[in-house]
Formats: sequence, structure tokens, C-alpha cells
Amino acid sequence: MGKQRRNQLLVIGTLIIGLVLLYQPYSVLLRGAALLLLIISAILSALSFSEKRIIEVIAGLGLIAGFSFLYLPVPAVLHSSAFHLLAAGAIAFGMTTSLIRFSEIAAGVVVIAGLVSLYQSLSQLLQSSGLHLILTGIIVLAIVSPRKLLIERVSIGGIVLGLVFLCQPFAILLYQTGFQVLLGGLTGFIVVAHRAA
Repeated sequence: MGKQRRNQLLVIGTLIIGLVLLYQPYSVLLRGAALLLLIISAILSALSFSEKRIIEVIAGLGLIAGFSFLYLPVPAVLHSSAFHLLAAGAIAFGMTTSLIRFSEIAAGVVVIAGLVSLYQSLSQLLQSSGLHLILTGIIVLAIVSPRKLLIERVSIGGIVLGLVFLCQPFAILLYQTGFQVLLGGLTGFIVVAHRAA
């Protein structure tokens, strides 16, 4: 059995095990392990399969499912799996998409929508989903954007702003959202710093 075939079987295995652990009702720890397995599957799928279009479509469906589970009235087990699906879908989609310009614009819009969601006061659902949007958008943006230096600088700016928001004593809203801004910037920086040039 060749290395590529072995990696493809590993992708399928980690995906199946990750999904089984994600939807088991017994242990939160196993659901955490599911996130790791889904991310491993997403990364390996982009590297192991030559037909990138199929992976791109599957990842796109994962993103659609994640957004649907986040905003639609679904059972709690599906709602709580939205982050897992969005993270794994964003990685796989970003690594396989051929629609670079469209993906870059869409990811930027998602990041901005996440920031707006954090700071609006009309809906608690939108406010609580802001981090999901920020992380999904920044992962795709950091992977697909040809403007690596710009994304790196924006991510560093997010880290600095998040730290300032967490340390300032004047506005409670900035303090409450400082961690989300910090995590979004840190995620973007890590992804863009480790991607291939």
C-alpha cells in the first residue's frame, strides 16, 4: 500500500471517528478530541487527495452545515457541533479552493460580520456567534490570501487590540470582547505564519 493511499485511509478514518465522537452524548472530553480529529482530517485531506474539487465541495458543505447549526433552531447536540464543523471546514476549504479572490472577499466579509456581531446589542444569538464567524473567516483568509504580510499585520493588530481591550478599565463591552479579538488575531497570525509561501 502506497503512502498516498495510506494517508487517504487515515483521512477517512479520522473523519469518521471524529464525527462519531462529535455526536456521542456521553463525554465533553471526547467531543474535544473530535475537534482535533476533524482538524487532522481536514489538513490531511487537502494534502492526500489529488481531486481538490471534491474536498472543496465537501468542506463547503461542512461550512454550510456549521452555519446552519449555529443559527437555525436545531437540537442542542447539533448546535454545539457548529464550531467543530466550521473550524474543520474552513481549513479544508482554504487549503483546496481554486476561487482565491472570491474566498478572500467572502472570508473578509465573514470576519467583519463577526466583529459587528460582537458589538451589536440587539441579539444575544448574534453576539455569542461572533467568535465563530471571526475564527472561520480569519482561518480561510489567512490560508487563501496572497497578501500574506497584510494579513500578518492585521492579525498582530488584533492581538494588540485584544490585549488592550482586556487591560483597559473604562468600557465593559471592550473588556467582554477582548478575548474574542485576541483569539481571532492569534489564530490569523499562527495560520499565516505557518502556511507555505
